Amino acid sequence: MKMKTSLQALAAQHQVVGVPEFSLAGTFAGAPGGAAFRGYSSDPSLEELDYHGQCEQGGAVSCDFFDFVPLKQRGLLVSVGDVSRHGIGAGILLSGLKAFLRSTSAHEHEELSELVGSLNRCICDLSPDNFHATLFSGLIDPVMCRLRYVSAGQEPALLFHPVDGRLRRLERTGTVLGLTARTQYQQHTIPLEPGDTLVAFTDGITEATDMAGREFREQGVRRVLEQYPEASARELSSRILEAVEAFRQCAHAADDRTVVVVRLLNAAAHPSVNRAEELAVAAA
Repeated sequence: MKMKTSLQALAAQHQVVGVPEFSLAGTFAGAPGGAAFRGYSSDPSLEELDYHGQCEQGGAVSCDFFDFVPLKQRGLLVSVGDVSRHGIGAGILLSGLKAFLRSTSAHEHEELSELVGSLNRCICDLSPDNFHATLFSGLIDPVMCRLRYVSAGQEPALLFHPVDGRLRRLERTGTVLGLTARTQYQQHTIPLEPGDTLVAFTDGITEATDMAGREFREQGVRRVLEQYPEASARELSSRILEAVEAFRQCAHAADDRTVVVVRLLNAAAHPSVNRAEELAVAAA
């Protein structure tokens, strides 16, 4: 009861104010059959982004989550993660995680590394010792053409360049959430080009097994990206989940499977931005 009360308090204390809210029932807990979401925004700078996410549940209550939060004049905040436990307690924790991320992302001064660090300390303070969570949190700015991200123990996301087929792994920048309040998280910044596609996923994708016990692994995701380089975000996320399902060959799926895709269609116009200067800063 103490765990439930504390995590409910975490969600209540960080209610969202002034951040656009989407209907994402099922992306973090409790909806049978999983969820899919395609985001649209009235912010002109986000018209240059094509984004979509899907979650397929492996149990009665999902322990994976994903979220998209458009931030005015800052871009799109993308979050993907899961927790170490299943059941109602995990669902409560995920509700708190999502509420925390949405509320704190509204503060424009806060860096992603600070946001994730604050979230980690909250989890350490309020949850049991054996509760841990992984998280990829990325802020895509279509005006500055850059991605800033923090990965807390999450499966490395992939940045795909469909023009030449290059793939870049976005490695972890810190340990899982809830391990220790002393963890420091690093924020990485990557310049983007039109067509660049971010693909982030949970371990239910890479650790899916076939009847012989072989895993789908990151190579399975790479094969889908290489096979469908021009696919939309919606199609690409569906293709990845379909490839996992075909690979499993009816083997039991105990874990949730979540994937999000974000593509930069074109650089958003902004008269005050010196593109060459911004790329030099981002690459430094």
